[in-house]
Amino acid sequence: MEALKEYLAELIRPIVIQAVQDALAELNPRPLKRYLTPEEAWTHIKVSRATFYRLVGRGVIEILKIGNKSLVDADRLDEAVEKREIYRYKHYR
Repeated sequence: MEALKEYLAELIRPIVIQAVQDALAELNPRPLKRYLTPEEAWTHIKVSRATFYRLVGRGVIEILKIGNKSLVDADRLDEAVEKREIYRYKHYR
């Protein structure tokens, strides 16, 4: 009887572990897109293209080059806004 309990425990353990991992993954989903194109980035922070590249020139925003692609880390961009390194502008007409 004890051997049967151990056998069943070994059989069920990986299934339970996987179910718990799946449940935790659903609670804390990863962002769908962690990197933005420069155009998506300046639209996200609501600044003009010129202002965006001025911030890049000052080193406030870092552009990552992967092959011929330019990308901006979305997390770093949001941190810069939160720390007031970048101010979001609202254009009123």
